[in-house]
Amino acid sequence: MRLALLNLVVTLAILAADFAQMAPLTAPTTAFLGVVWLEYAVIYLLPAFLPALLISTRSVRSRWRGPTGLFWMALIGAAIQLLLVVDHFVYRQFGYHLNGFVWNLLLTPGGIESMDAGGSTVWFAVAIVAAVLLLEGLAVAAARAPLGLWRWLAPARPRRAVGLTLGAFATLAAGERIAFSLANLADYQPIVAAHGVFPFYMPTRMRKIALALGFPDRREHGVELSAANGQLAYPRAPLRLAPERRPLDVLWLVAESWRADSLDAEVMPATTRFAHEAWDFRHHVSGGNGTRMAVFSMFYGLYGSYWFPFLSERKSPVLVDRLLDDGYQMRVSTSAKFSFPEFDKTIWTRLHHETLIEGDEEKRGFENDAEQVTELLAWLDARESGRPFFAFHFFESPHAQYWFPDDCVVREPYSKPLNYALLTKEEMPLVHARYLNAVHHLDRQLGRLFDGLRERGLLDTTIVVVTGDHGEEFMEKGRFGHHSSFSEEQIRTPLLIKLPGEAPRVVEQVTSHLDLVPTLLARLGVVNDPADYSQGVDLGQPFARDFVVVADWDHLCVRDDQQKGIFPVAQRGFLGFHVTTRDDAPLADKAAYRASRIDALLSVVKGQAAFIR
Repeated sequence: MRLALLNLVVTLAILAADFAQMAPLTAPTTAFLGVVWLEYAVIYLLPAFLPALLISTRSVRSRWRGPTGLFWMALIGAAIQLLLVVDHFVYRQFGYHLNGFVWNLLLTPGGIESMDAGGSTVWFAVAIVAAVLLLEGLAVAAARAPLGLWRWLAPARPRRAVGLTLGAFATLAAGERIAFSLANLADYQPIVAAHGVFPFYMPTRMRKIALALGFPDRREHGVELSAANGQLAYPRAPLRLAPERRPLDVLWLVAESWRADSLDAEVMPATTRFAHEAWDFRHHVSGGNGTRMAVFSMFYGLYGSYWFPFLSERKSPVLVDRLLDDGYQMRVSTSAKFSFPEFDKTIWTRLHHETLIEGDEEKRGFENDAEQVTELLAWLDARESGRPFFAFHFFESPHAQYWFPDDCVVREPYSKPLNYALLTKEEMPLVHARYLNAVHHLDRQLGRLFDGLRERGLLDTTIVVVTGDHGEEFMEKGRFGHHSSFSEEQIRTPLLIKLPGEAPRVVEQVTSHLDLVPTLLARLGVVNDPADYSQGVDLGQPFARDFVVVADWDHLCVRDDQQKGIFPVAQRGFLGFHVTTRDDAPLADKAAYRASRIDALLSVVKGQAAFIR
């Protein structure tokens, strides 16, 4: 039991670091988190405590009560503590724990490679592993020290001490459960909002019992936030085609992490010039704060919460179906991998794997970008004349680590390659400068394509779409990168569309990735109402909207002109629901928001079931 006790002390020390992320704390919240801190440290270590309990019993063979037993206890304890340390750094940088998205990142082919962690991050991870193992080794040595060092911990009546300890633990755990239930019922936000600071915390509501005891329920009711289950009904009606339609060539270009304010004349001169020839959407919002939901939303025109059933059913988007059925020549490429996210099983599921062109794993993103542009231009020359084409490329230049060649420096000074685990707010101006240099390289590649289309006489006969999958934050709102919040920096990106025969225009209305499919299908001769296959609008027609919807792995964000309401998609009631201003300042009065935006929330919830039988 000595090693179990030492593991508990180490685990408490690791978890204590999470308290700093909740400052400032009210007295009730501090008390609540203190109890959770003690309770969950024990719960996390149960896989190590159970062997300790078994080893301490007389029925277990003596060899398991010596070094062999200590070895397995130490190994399990070290693994748990390592997971908690990793979770701490993930939560500090990105605002979520080791959730389904993180495990998907680790287990899906191409996931780890997409992080481009860099040498310093890898060595830091190695140092963390070594430190945890060293600490566990010291704990084993201390556990095997002479009895005299431990005599002060030996109770006079061991059984009674164990009983009292278990009783105290059960009392604290029950008190914490009741406290959270009452806080949730009373909508006491300091505790409700703090419940997620520790990983895998399981909230308890006990609403019926509390109401039976006479406690008032101050929450708002009437909105069911759970995502719909069932089979897809997509599209909701067969596509109808205009009798006379002209197949148009399509070039669709998407850049990783391309945030809205990086499109300026100094950083992106070629793209800025192209914007003067196109429809330039100045207030465009992605459909997701990460690549998966963002690219899904732009090709399907649906909320990102539909990703999971579409992946499960391997359902192709109607846009790609239309192109294939019309006999388009297809060239689909990325400087990353199509397996992460799993676009080879969703958007491009109807294409053979050998036709999906991926980047070279041995090369950096910007190098693959340059090579892919060269190959795309060569493909345009070699394609079959007389048949329409669809070409797609996903650029990696603006993805962290933000690599670029030496001749693309437009901002100095800039940071060295990043160590994700140790990034601080003070470093962010240098990191941002590094990012803008990478974006400048992206601009060069886009410029090569624009010039290539013009030289081949294709620029005025091709639909050209240029956008980012999502934005990128540099701790302006406390987070780095993307997929960690719905801040404006993470969800806004440029959008440029050049349509044959259409004059350039600047669009100041708020637009969404969900609008791309309706806009393109209308130009490809589809006459259906966009609601038959999408939750977006045709940007070529007059439109008005009250809000746009942005998704991450398990949340939806309803963004209007003034506020954002963010809620889990698999949740009953409003647990985990929070509200900010449009510019991401927190708002305390959630009830007022719910009352004023109840129609919008109901519309979004209904939208989650619109394409489900």
